[in-house]
Amino acid sequence: MGQNSSDTSTNKSLIICNNYDKKLIKYFRYIVEMYIKTGEPVGSKRLVEKFKLSCSSATIRNAMAELEKLGLLEKKHVSGGRIPSSKGLEYYTKNLLYNAKKYFNEKLEDLLSKRRLSINTTLEEAANVVSQMAGFAVVATSNNESELLKSIQLTPLDEESAVVVIVTSSGNVQNKMFKFESGIELNDLRIAIRLFKERLIDTPLINLAKKTESLAPILSTQVKHFELIMQKFIKNIFCFEEKLENKSFNKNVIILSEQISREEIAKTLELIENHSVWEAIENNLDEEKNIKLDFSHPNLNIISKRIQFINHKNIKEISILGPKNLDVEESLEAINLFEGIIKKEEEKGE
Repeated sequence: MGQNSSDTSTNKSLIICNNYDKKLIKYFRYIVEMYIKTGEPVGSKRLVEKFKLSCSSATIRNAMAELEKLGLLEKKHVSGGRIPSSKGLEYYTKNLLYNAKKYFNEKLEDLLSKRRLSINTTLEEAANVVSQMAGFAVVATSNNESELLKSIQLTPLDEESAVVVIVTSSGNVQNKMFKFESGIELNDLRIAIRLFKERLIDTPLINLAKKTESLAPILSTQVKHFELIMQKFIKNIFCFEEKLENKSFNKNVIILSEQISREEIAKTLELIENHSVWEAIENNLDEEKNIKLDFSHPNLNIISKRIQFINHKNIKEISILGPKNLDVEESLEAINLFEGIIKKEEEKGE
């Protein structure tokens, strides 16, 4: 999201608010926390009673009016209470919540032990457990962008064909048929395979075709009809395209929500099934840690993190989606938890 003049004005107001009126910010925190728990507009009298505040309802109403001017709160009905605005939820997440206490691990570990699951459970098991427990949808996005060629073997079948066996860094095994054409001899194919082993191991799958082309000068000195063999590998064997795969858990939180419109549900489902949620969000919460959030939808909040791994595992993003009163604290803790679980799985595979 680009920052317009009104955004800049609001941000300046937030800085002033944060620096000079700690009570206002304290009331704002209480309002957001109460809204997250109930999902209902927050009134001044209920807020005083809930947090046993030593001030009058009138004081809280004045504070709410000030917070509304700053763009942190909004009022849906004239006589109703206030709810956090998109800017308010964003401010709450960035400035009041991001250093959240680390309690989510204990909650999940306790639940996993009751279900007789190890803390080293897979991401899918953890995502399913957490999404059901916390009441939000979880999307794990992976692709083959960083999947590497780890082995290539040749198995002749007869005078007309052979099988090229490819093993990738994720343990995936693919068998691809190679049909001999006039002029191609088995020995030439074996030499080509040997050169590919020497030069292409640990190359990303999606770069294999391009890198094979660069081997033409070497192939030409050792392989007869090298151009024909090289083209068959580029077109039929090393033909990998980037592929995105999303696995979602507890989508019913979105599908069955009474607050989210049918049109918004359809758009959200299309997003989480076919696209990168992280790339679809323009607003960064933390650029260094690759966390983005989107609080711009009428009744839907989205938090997404892109994860970097040392050993080229395919999981790239973890995203959490839920209603407007989504518990952001638990969402951020859940993302940290998933990242930790994936890294443990990665270490086990070393």
